[in-house]
Amino acid sequence: MKFSINSLLLWPKQKEFGYRQVEFSSNGVNIITGASRTGKSAIIPIIDYCLGSGECTIPVGIIRDTCSWFGVLFDLENEQMLICRKEPGQQKSSGEMYLSRGTDLEIPNQIEDGNITVGQVKNILNELFSLSFIDTDPTSPNNFSARPSYRDLMAFIFQPQNVIANNRVLFYNIEKMEHKSKLVNIFPYVLGAVTAETLATMQERDRLTKERDKLARDMDNIKNVSEGWKQEVLTWLSVSRELGLTDLNPDTTMDFSLQVDELKRIVSKNENDSTLIASNVTDTTEEILTLRDEERKLSIELSAARKRYEAMKELDDSKRRYDESLQIQRNRLDISSWLRSLSDDMICPVCGEMHNEPNKALDELCNAMSEIEKQAGIVQGISISFDREFNIVKADIDKLTEKLTSIRKRISEESAKSQQSANEKYTLASVSRFLGRMEFAIQTYERIGTDGDLEEKLSKLNDRIIELNKSLSDSARVAKEKSALSFIQQEASSIIKQLDIENPNDPIEFDKANLTIKVMTADGRENYLWEIGSASNWLSYHIAISLAFQKFFQERKSISIPNILVFDQPSQVYFPQKSIPEGSTAEEDAILIQDEDKIAVKKIFAALSSYIKEAKSELQIIIMEHADEDIWGEFDDITLVARWRGNDKLIPVEWIPKKEG
Repeated sequence: MKFSINSLLLWPKQKEFGYRQVEFSSNGVNIITGASRTGKSAIIPIIDYCLGSGECTIPVGIIRDTCSWFGVLFDLENEQMLICRKEPGQQKSSGEMYLSRGTDLEIPNQIEDGNITVGQVKNILNELFSLSFIDTDPTSPNNFSARPSYRDLMAFIFQPQNVIANNRVLFYNIEKMEHKSKLVNIFPYVLGAVTAETLATMQERDRLTKERDKLARDMDNIKNVSEGWKQEVLTWLSVSRELGLTDLNPDTTMDFSLQVDELKRIVSKNENDSTLIASNVTDTTEEILTLRDEERKLSIELSAARKRYEAMKELDDSKRRYDESLQIQRNRLDISSWLRSLSDDMICPVCGEMHNEPNKALDELCNAMSEIEKQAGIVQGISISFDREFNIVKADIDKLTEKLTSIRKRISEESAKSQQSANEKYTLASVSRFLGRMEFAIQTYERIGTDGDLEEKLSKLNDRIIELNKSLSDSARVAKEKSALSFIQQEASSIIKQLDIENPNDPIEFDKANLTIKVMTADGRENYLWEIGSASNWLSYHIAISLAFQKFFQERKSISIPNILVFDQPSQVYFPQKSIPEGSTAEEDAILIQDEDKIAVKKIFAALSSYIKEAKSELQIIIMEHADEDIWGEFDDITLVARWRGNDKLIPVEWIPKKEG
């Protein structure tokens, strides 16, 4: 997914000054180096705030006092997106935001007012990241099982000072239990073990399960009967009113138990209690006309829903066939990347012969593979919104069908009773027979509580639920999770060998239940991260696992996640800020750093440089550091973005009001 940071932007409260812009390279390691209190540690909070964080954690003081708006310009696949957010003042955060999209965007000199809300920005980014709109557990009442959000993915992007060498916290923003629980719940989705299609299937199963349970309750107790029975009871009440056995006017809004109680009261009467009223007789005719009008409206709605379902079903089948064809092409072309990685020495890995230009054909194959991956990503984005709408249409058809069936049944019964024995309908004998039939019906309802239609529908629901459960195989999900974690663990174990670690050969196991890692020692002991000593070890594991997850996301493409990593001062474990005086020069800092610490810190940048070289897709790494070029200057793919020392800081010195006196 192409979503990199083009630049960071700040607008001053003093309108006479222009905006401040810090630009970054979209691929490779971007370094902002500088002394203490120059604004380095505000970079992550500013980016996160503009990406819709719940509260503003940008440090109070000079930055918040001098800035009116914060912004980030992002580079997307074929356009740019500028996302800005107002400085919150005394509030925890501001809901006022400004968003602009297009090619080669022009940065506004000033932002006076917002044009979008935080909620709207979140919806746009969720769509952009192709995240599912379906809850991971629709039956759960808590937010831990809510649908995945791009905000959850920030855990894999940011490593601020309080996280990067923390032995208790491996990911960003999981110190709060609700954030940690949410990330644990969506991890199968993050790992690709549960897809948007799986969630859609789960949603359909849960919807049908609720419908099945409702029908089961209907069959257990007449007070909770189906729509069809409710309509039948209304018919009994309507005829009773026509025959003068009750003054109650049947109403669909009346509680069903009250309707049944009225029927029981009517059954206790005899034919001599019948008192015919002309208005009741004519009202019955009006009721049939009303029912026919409602039938017509429901028929039109059902016809429209059916046409929409047919169109969506045809589109769904086409989408599935297209996705299958893309997968076949993927499988055929997947070997091209492996062959190209082996062809640097011009020797064909298949025939063993020397070739002058083997990479030309392989490049064509790899380019074709990239285009297929791009098309697959587009299909995935369409599928998420489509599945949600498709399920809604299915539910509408079920609901309309049940209503229409019930109305038709009631019309049929009303018409039959009005035509049957027309000459004797209002005789005392006819009233007596009617009371007898109604009494028998009530006894049947109370004894059985069901009818053949309900049983048939319940059977069909159970069959469909069984079919859906078969497609939601737990063994398949577990196998996908295991494969994904194996990939991540192997990559992390490989990266860790390049860093300053005590036991680089000890295998790593990721514990998704606790969102931490375990290290398997030579004697067979499993040590959690918090059981391992030394901040340098914690730092190394954080860097290794962050890079491993990024490689998994970009190569396995389980979800669309920004190709960004932001580290805030990873070298702090070797030369903490308290040992570096404010305003010191790069040369003075270098003197304070011991040679062995320099070697350890150099390993970090060497590993990052190596990762960038070997990566199959672009990765933007941003690092805020005390360390200067004598530490990282010798490595490739590392760019100096800014050196903040003296009066050169994140906030221009002219923005800061001069103190009087």
